[in-house]
Amino acid sequence: MKLFVKEKCDVKETEVEIRCRIRDREVDDLIAGIKNAGSFIIGEKENGDLCQVPVVRIFYFEAIEGKVFAYLEKEIVKIRSALYEVESTYRSNHFVRISKSAVVNLRMITNIRPEEGRRVRIELRNQESLIVSKNYVSDLKKAIGMKEGK
Repeated sequence: MKLFVKEKCDVKETEVEIRCRIRDREVDDLIAGIKNAGSFIIGEKENGDLCQVPVVRIFYFEAIEGKVFAYLEKEIVKIRSALYEVESTYRSNHFVRISKSAVVNLRMITNIRPEEGRRVRIELRNQESLIVSKNYVSDLKKAIGMKEGK
């Protein structure tokens, strides 16, 4: 893949053009990434202040006692969505469910290794590690292209 960036003073709005021989999964992933690059979610900080969080900066979402939190590199914010809503909304942003209580950003994973009991441990860019429940290992493998399926 080749990437070209041209700056032009007379352009009023950023434009992206993708040229490809065929539209395949790689192209679809690029399109989804570009479309969602400007996506934000509203989060609530510990002190109650609301903030806009770029979805691409979120490492994972976790549900704890009926509340959902977005984990960033060095902070955690509470969000006002259910985990199933997060999963369906951000699936095209490379997020996948890894347990009943967690949805992870695939782009933040640095290492994957097997654990006991058909589970998998994933390590993230921020040095955290999470366990992928055995019921969700297949979904993770499909999402990263290790297994056939959607």
